[in-house]
Amino acid sequence: MATSGTAEVPVKIKEHHLKCDICQERFDKPKMLDCIHSFCLKCLKRLIDSQDPQAAKMKCPFCRRETKLGKNGAEDLPTNITLSALVEEVTIQEQLQQGQGSEIKCQSCEERYEAVLFCVDCAIFLCKDCLKVHERLPGTKSHQTYTLAQLQSGEIAYKSKLREEPKCEKHAGQNLSVYCYTCNKSVCVTCSFIEHQQHFSTEVSEAFDNCQREVVDLAAKAEKKRRELTEAKENTVQSRKKLDTMFEATNKKISQKADKEVARIREMEQKLKQEAKKIYQDRVKAFETAEDANKTELKVAEKTLHEIHQILAQEMENQVLHLKQIILENLKDLMEKEPEIVPDEFQFIDFHEGDKNSLGRVVLGGKWRLQTDIKQDLATDVSSVAVFTNEEIVTVNSKHKCLVTFSSTSNPLSPFISQMLQIPDVKDPCQVAVNRLDHLIVLDGLAVKTFSREYQLLHWFEPGIDSDSQPTCLAVDEDNLIAVGYKAKGEISLHNPDGTLIRRLPAPMIEDQLVACDKRFQYINTNEGKLISTDYPGNTMFTVDTDSPRIVCSDIHGNIFVAEGDYSILEMSGSGNIHQYTLEGMRTGCVVKQCTLCPHGMSFTPDGDLVVGGQHSLQIYRRV
Repeated sequence: MATSGTAEVPVKIKEHHLKCDICQERFDKPKMLDCIHSFCLKCLKRLIDSQDPQAAKMKCPFCRRETKLGKNGAEDLPTNITLSALVEEVTIQEQLQQGQGSEIKCQSCEERYEAVLFCVDCAIFLCKDCLKVHERLPGTKSHQTYTLAQLQSGEIAYKSKLREEPKCEKHAGQNLSVYCYTCNKSVCVTCSFIEHQQHFSTEVSEAFDNCQREVVDLAAKAEKKRRELTEAKENTVQSRKKLDTMFEATNKKISQKADKEVARIREMEQKLKQEAKKIYQDRVKAFETAEDANKTELKVAEKTLHEIHQILAQEMENQVLHLKQIILENLKDLMEKEPEIVPDEFQFIDFHEGDKNSLGRVVLGGKWRLQTDIKQDLATDVSSVAVFTNEEIVTVNSKHKCLVTFSSTSNPLSPFISQMLQIPDVKDPCQVAVNRLDHLIVLDGLAVKTFSREYQLLHWFEPGIDSDSQPTCLAVDEDNLIAVGYKAKGEISLHNPDGTLIRRLPAPMIEDQLVACDKRFQYINTNEGKLISTDYPGNTMFTVDTDSPRIVCSDIHGNIFVAEGDYSILEMSGSGNIHQYTLEGMRTGCVVKQCTLCPHGMSFTPDGDLVVGGQHSLQIYRRV
């Protein structure tokens, strides 16, 4: 089919309307879904086969709207005739435009000679030889042909035969001029009288006018919706830009505030450091002054004694008697000399964290104050105490024969939450300790068990099984070595973290308390009133007399703390003191006076607080 007039292929049609969104190629037998989106038949078939070949529905790959499928799947979908015609017309027009610079080949013969004419009925280009055959055959001799020049010049515009009015498949030559509203289809006049006589029908032209008015009306409303969507899209873009701007501004404000807070904290840091430095320098000066004074006096004492011993060594009796008064006066002067002593608290300086408004404060003194007294039900009957690196306290509850944890809270009215641990591998715990890996070591009956921070059993061993001894105390050192004491045998066994034995060493008078620190052991004997220290090879370092020692522990600096006092075992009452000793066994002072807790276990937190557990409560002391 051809009409006179210029025909050009719109560029926009070529770019946007002739390609399938699935294969991105030019449409091939386009089929239309219920959403009016069209795709190549072969593309829809592949899509259906890849999803579910037996499905009665399919979703549009563009808008996801569902379309019902017939028995033959995509084949039963309506063909987009308009799009098919447009593709055909554009393809022919492109061939004509491309042929202006080179020859167009015949599409009827295998030789592919140069085409001279175009048959609009067959929609193919023909060479001279094929044209002769085309004009002689009965089925094609009536076809309309045009020269390439007529088509290329625009004198004749090609239109696809798909655009022609369709004919009735039952009655040859009859146009589909009647539209049946009942069946929603176009039929010929004969079919309308035979099959659709009782149906509501009208002429196709009138039905088309009605349809066009209905479509135009709905299209106008749809256009309004399109404008709403466009406006919503633009508003969304603008809102997003506003969000981006506000997000950037918010981040900037956060950074500015953070910078101010960091500057404020750094300023407090510098002030605290300056304060600590001033205190440190003053105390260093005091130590240096004492050291210089003691050094000078020591030189004088050594010189004087050396001279006196030298005089006596000569055995010149009259000379010695002559100098007697001078010698005695010098010796008396030496005896009256008092060494320059720096107060014990001068060796202590610490930092305690503050609340959200304060970084903290520098702590100077050596006094200890009761910071927290936990009197919950699970805080009683404490027989052993240990502390994890996050300050969580774990205790042995002798009454329930279980482990209990105490975790700090931000609530000043209830500063700790207690929890009874349900650990299947713990049967009869008596002592606990925490090593540098934050593993929990439990003396459980005859076994020593190591647990992860999540209380999963890592490994265990029975240290006394070889010597038929009952373990009575437990300690871990800074190298995670495990020490076990045996009261009946008066012995300590030292083990690697996995339980393998390193050595056994004598520990006379050991009971149920043991500390391992700086390659030394410290333990006590309540009946004999002794604090005893031995090194790892088994050499006694010191033995100190104390007043009824009950509990012993040490801090990270190697200081030894001993709870001493008279307590009634039956009534679990009485009072006593907690004293501090150096690693060499020298008593340096009383930490807690008149403690009525009846302590059974002590340990230090990573921050240096002293945790004391006993019969009635769990107490935490802090140096102030």
